[in-house]
Amino acid sequence: MSATLSGFAQTRLIDPFEIFVGPIFEKGPKGARRFVLPVDERHVNRRGILHGGMLMTFADMALGQAAWDACDNASCVTLSMQNQFLKPAKMGDHVEVLPQLVRRTRALLFLRGEFQIGGETIFLANSVWKLLGQD
Repeated sequence: MSATLSGFAQTRLIDPFEIFVGPIFEKGPKGARRFVLPVDERHVNRRGILHGGMLMTFADMALGQAAWDACDNASCVTLSMQNQFLKPAKMGDHVEVLPQLVRRTRALLFLRGEFQIGGETIFLANSVWKLLGQD
């Protein structure tokens, strides 16, 4: 782990796809965890730029972890996610996000994330999550 990830611990991922594209790292208390994706050669396109699909996968992973925190680890799934790509990331960058719970109803969670490199926002994601078994 590099010096810029000092204080971060590896997130325990359980989904096989997430494990395949991870690892991601986290720090902070439940409900206020910050996540980091260290961009490596598996995550970039032929131009060395972080693939948009990988950035959306990281968003789903990080916002999903925050959703899981917000519902005390109850089963939940992504209903929708809207994304805005603002600036590129490249191999070696560390993309960081502190997901925010915007609203919670009995059956839905609304989350957002502002993904940054060195404090500069490169990507925005807004998502809606369904709590399974809650109608």
